[in-house]
Amino acid sequence: MMTPLLTRLVHPLRRLRLLSADQTGGTTIMIALSLPVLVGALGVGVDTGAWYIEKRSVQQMADAAALGGARAMADGLKLADAQSIAQRDAARNGYAAASGVSLVVHSPPTSGAYAGKTGAVEVVVTRPLPSLFSRFMLGSTERTLSGRAVAYAPPIQDKNLEVALVLDVSSSMASGTETRGVTKMEAQQSAANQLIDTVVQHDQSKFTSRVALAPFSASVNVGATYFKTVTNKKLSGIWSGVVERTGNYRFKDDVPSAGNKYFGDFKTKRTSAKGDYSELVQAMSAQTPDGDNTIQPLSSSTGALHADVNGLTSDGTTAAHLGLAWAWYMLSPKWNQIFSGANAPGAYNEEKTYKAIVILSDFDFNTYYESANGTANAQFEALCTQVKAAGVKIFTVGYHTVGSSNNARRVNCASPDEDDITYSYTTDTVDELVEAFHVVAAQAVNAVSDSELRLVE
Repeated sequence: MMTPLLTRLVHPLRRLRLLSADQTGGTTIMIALSLPVLVGALGVGVDTGAWYIEKRSVQQMADAAALGGARAMADGLKLADAQSIAQRDAARNGYAAASGVSLVVHSPPTSGAYAGKTGAVEVVVTRPLPSLFSRFMLGSTERTLSGRAVAYAPPIQDKNLEVALVLDVSSSMASGTETRGVTKMEAQQSAANQLIDTVVQHDQSKFTSRVALAPFSASVNVGATYFKTVTNKKLSGIWSGVVERTGNYRFKDDVPSAGNKYFGDFKTKRTSAKGDYSELVQAMSAQTPDGDNTIQPLSSSTGALHADVNGLTSDGTTAAHLGLAWAWYMLSPKWNQIFSGANAPGAYNEEKTYKAIVILSDFDFNTYYESANGTANAQFEALCTQVKAAGVKIFTVGYHTVGSSNNARRVNCASPDEDDITYSYTTDTVDELVEAFHVVAAQAVNAVSDSELRLVE
């Protein structure tokens, strides 16, 4: 017989064994303990499905925006316009600005296989992840997803393209711009290099795309290669510059000859210079511009063109009518006996060859040599008329152009605007200048091409 003390000890142990053997409520307890995990897992599953749908939606927005932006760039629109069109096309596919939501447009792209590719457009759309249940399991930290797309409209040429750049290398180009540390010359070089990369296509087998360079200051330096041919004089040292010719051929593109008048040589003619800085020109003791600033006939060698552009230096006065004239000669089929072989210009035939001249200037010129031809401004205007009459398009880019007469000269020299091409631009900053050259290049390429728009990344 157990004592009261033993009875008190045994009963609790027995009750514990009985309780442990009783399974009547075990399932309920297990379900209760696992329910939060099950609900959380279900919630994550629901959210994962929503995230997948959201990812597809965001990617669709990026795709649409990139395609719209690339189409705009292929049409020659400015980057700001391409960005607006990208935003619009993304909105048509569900994009809406809100807290934590962003749409970023880059042209050229900043990463990937098309990084730095002119005309390609990169779009990145970012927005918060929807989180109905998973925040209870994964925490409250906000999560985002993004979609990235790159689109490009590679030009498919159906005619030849010849573009001549009239480049100002006068002493004023050494002065600074509103961008600290950037000179006017450096801005011009950057713009010209980008135009070259846009215009000159890699495949030259079926249709050619070439660029010519016509630097000018107090004269145009044709170099030793062409000096005797165009002046009928023996080269004198490094004096290989030329100025105007007189008579009936002063505003024509006929090849110089005894009957058609040869060009005046700068060394001789500088002593009779006229214009605002005539005394400065008359006192010049060396060829201006110098040998780093000679003409470059039509070429598809981007390496050689870049080297010529990057080697430009600033010196002398501003005789832009000479630069315009020589840009024309390098595009004129009448000169293909002088600019021959790979440099030979094609025939005047707008169905087969698009010819264009691009002029950057403030459109106020100060140096000329032949009084009978008129002032530098008058000669420039006369040449603009004749160049356009020959079927050559003219793009004018004004940089800090002031005064009604100068702006009128810029507008009047340019070809009339067409449905999809604008020929005259005015700029006041380096960024605007570079952008204008980009648009000009894109429109020139667009004029000879169809674009096959596609997503490339």
